[in-house]
Amino acid sequence: MTTRRSARLVAKTAETTVAVLPALKVATKASKVTKGRTRKPKGKTSDVAAVSRAATTTTTVVAVAPLSSFPFPSLATPQVMEDALRHLKAADPKLGEFIDRTVERCEMALDRDQDGHTSYISLCQSIIYQQLAGKAAAAILLRFLKQYGTLKEESKADLLAASGASLDSSDFIFPTPQQVAAIDTEELKNVGLGQRKAEYLKEVASKFNDGTLSDEKLARMSDSEAAAALVAIRGIGPWTADMFLMFHLKRTNILPTLDLAVRKAMCHHFGVPFGKKTPTHEALVEMGQIWEPYRSVATWYMWRLSGTITQKS
Repeated sequence: MTTRRSARLVAKTAETTVAVLPALKVATKASKVTKGRTRKPKGKTSDVAAVSRAATTTTTVVAVAPLSSFPFPSLATPQVMEDALRHLKAADPKLGEFIDRTVERCEMALDRDQDGHTSYISLCQSIIYQQLAGKAAAAILLRFLKQYGTLKEESKADLLAASGASLDSSDFIFPTPQQVAAIDTEELKNVGLGQRKAEYLKEVASKFNDGTLSDEKLARMSDSEAAAALVAIRGIGPWTADMFLMFHLKRTNILPTLDLAVRKAMCHHFGVPFGKKTPTHEALVEMGQIWEPYRSVATWYMWRLSGTITQKS
């Protein structure tokens, strides 16, 4: 069981080791690490206990390898996005008209995403957000980070001790796979996670901690290989894997056929009936062939289209 640190802080210099892609250059700078007496946790976590966890371990500056070094095209590359839009407009003129009418620019990013988020962090957050409204999930994520994360700026420790009301998830460094894997499931439930989600979070952490998964391995897998590796983890299903491939790996050709909004929008767009069991996965894949190899971008516009569809239409 992971123990809480007391509010008395004893500073100690340390460095952490960070696994990165071979092409990355890492500069590691040691800063303060807090270590205190251990005691058995009782009841819910407190902000005072959280302060002790908010001691900074290592600040790591990562220079990300050029996207062109990866074996698959990325929608984070402006030219790839331009090529995708050009292709979709030519292949599907009806979709092209909707693209031109859509004011919002297509970006493969989630509101909770931050620069430097690893595959591990992205998957952990996906599990926390599963089947919850965004606001509720964000609150649980923040409680989790207050308890187990590390403040990026020590100057904000007083805010955390007071109430933490002015802090958000961007103020914290996510706990490492090793740290999360070692946390007791019952203790994780104190921040608002259910039994299953606590178990799923620990399993994801374990896969990255033991090297089964890594940023490099996932980046070099094909879409189908990455999806298979992800759904093998408890708590990650096909839909979560599709979202990870689209929004984290920025893959170009993902079609999440289990997404209800996408299913409805595709039926509306292609003029086919929508039912509880229809269209099938195979039928949706066949419809989406016209968009290949940029089904991810077409999916983004299907989500926008779903917001314009009335019950009568």
